[in-house]
Amino acid sequence: MVLLQIYFIVPAASADNFERMYTDVYVPALRKQAGYQRSRCLRLYPAQVTEAIGAAPTEFNYQIMLTFDTEDNRLRWAASAEHAVAWPQAVGLANNVAWRGYDVAGHDDVA
Repeated sequence: MVLLQIYFIVPAASADNFERMYTDVYVPALRKQAGYQRSRCLRLYPAQVTEAIGAAPTEFNYQIMLTFDTEDNRLRWAASAEHAVAWPQAVGLANNVAWRGYDVAGHDDVA
């Protein structure tokens, strides 16, 4: 199992559109892909909560996490026609994007 974490800086004025894009564009495109298992769109806590819990600073305020069964299937997603439509919409709503990939070394999924 592999996990791709994609970090975004989304301007406040685009936040609602970014969340809508994830639900209406990204998720339906992902669900068509072989080996796709799950995804999450995460919004950073507000500044006062981040400070209260002593969280590490970050410039990124959104993250999309994608889980695939294999890196080969994740690469197929990245080369797919659906990705060619979804990715530009995600990037177009952000000021900056970065990503990291991981092999999942352990997990605890509750039904």
